[in-house]
Amino acid sequence: MEKINSKVNVYTEWAPLEEVIIGSCTNFNVLGIDKNFRFIYDNRDGKFFDRNTPHKLEQRYIDERQEDLDNMQELLESEGIIVKRPKRLDKISEIKTPIFSSYTTGCDSPRDMYMCVGDEIIETPPTNPKRYFEHLLLKDIFREYFHSGSKWTTAPKSSLDEQSIDYSFWKNNINEPLHSIVQIEQNYDILFDAANCLKFGKDILMNVGTKNHELGAIWLQRHLGDMYNVHPIRLCDSHIDGHLIPVAPGKLLVNEGAMHGYYDQLPKELMKWDRIPILDKDFSFNYPSDHLQMATNVGMSVNVLSLDEKRILIRDTASLTIKALERAGFEPIPFRLRHSELFGGGIHCSTVDVRRKETLENYF
Repeated sequence: MEKINSKVNVYTEWAPLEEVIIGSCTNFNVLGIDKNFRFIYDNRDGKFFDRNTPHKLEQRYIDERQEDLDNMQELLESEGIIVKRPKRLDKISEIKTPIFSSYTTGCDSPRDMYMCVGDEIIETPPTNPKRYFEHLLLKDIFREYFHSGSKWTTAPKSSLDEQSIDYSFWKNNINEPLHSIVQIEQNYDILFDAANCLKFGKDILMNVGTKNHELGAIWLQRHLGDMYNVHPIRLCDSHIDGHLIPVAPGKLLVNEGAMHGYYDQLPKELMKWDRIPILDKDFSFNYPSDHLQMATNVGMSVNVLSLDEKRILIRDTASLTIKALERAGFEPIPFRLRHSELFGGGIHCSTVDVRRKETLENYF
C-alpha cells in the first residue's frame, strides 16, 4: 500500500499553503434551496424569496465554473501545492428523511461546511437540506487524512425541523448581548457553517447571526478546549469571508462597504490590526432576471486565498483590490473564477486549506 502523508495542519489563513481541497460544481443544482435557508438575507439578491418562477441556471454557467475550478487546481499544483477534489456527483438524486425532502448537489463551496483546525477536520452541520449528504463526496479524502493521523469530527447534525431553526434577522439582534446557554431555547439545534469562522492561530473569529450559530460557537469552544479562544461576534447573517480576511499577521483585507459601522463588533485585539480597506464591487456579469443569484457581487473581492504572507490568489476582475494589495506590499495573483455570484462563493469559499507550514501561535 502506498504510504500516506497528508496529516492536517492549519492554524491561520495566511501561512505557506501546502495542501488544499478545491470544490467541483458538476451537477450543481438549485432544486433543494428552500425555506430552511431563508435566515440568510444579505447574501442574496432582493428577489430570491419573491420569485414565483422556477429557478434557472444554464448549463454553460456550470461548465464555465467547472473549467475555472479545474484551472485553479492546475495553477496551485504548478506552485507545488497538493490539491484534492471531492467526488463529482454523477447525477442529482432525491433526498428523503423523516423531516424533509430535497435533492443532492455537487460540492462547489467546501469552505462552507468543512474546516481544518490544527490537526483536525471538522464537518459543520448543514443548514441547507440539499447539502445534508454532501459530505459523502469528501469521505474518501477525509479517510486519507484520518489514516495519516488527523482527527476527524462531525458536529451534531440538525433534523432541520422547523422548530429547531432560529429564523430571526441578524440586524434586529445586532445590539443584543450574546446569549448564555441557559438563555437559548432548548428546541434550537446547533447550526453553523465553517465559513462563519476565520482562523488567527489560538484565536478563532466566528460570526453568529442566529441562536443556532451561538450554540455552534459554544459547541466549538467546548470541543476545541482551552488551547483556542472562540470569539463570537455579530457581523453579518452567516459567512464572514465576504467582510474581512486576515492576509498576514497584523493585516486585514476589509470590505469597507460591509464593515463600515461594524468595526466595534470586532475583538479589541483585532481592532489594533492594520486594515486594507477596499470598496471594489467586482461586478463581472449581468445575469438574466429569472436566474437565481446566490450571493451579491459585494464582498467577492476580499474572498481570497493566501498562498503565503505575500502571495494572494484573487479574482482577476477585482482591479481596485489588486492595486490596494500591491500598494500594501502584497503580490496578488489574479485568477479567473466566473459566476461566483450565481454559485454563492468566491476563491476562499471554493477551497479548504488542509495543510499550512506553521505551528500554533498567539497573534492577539
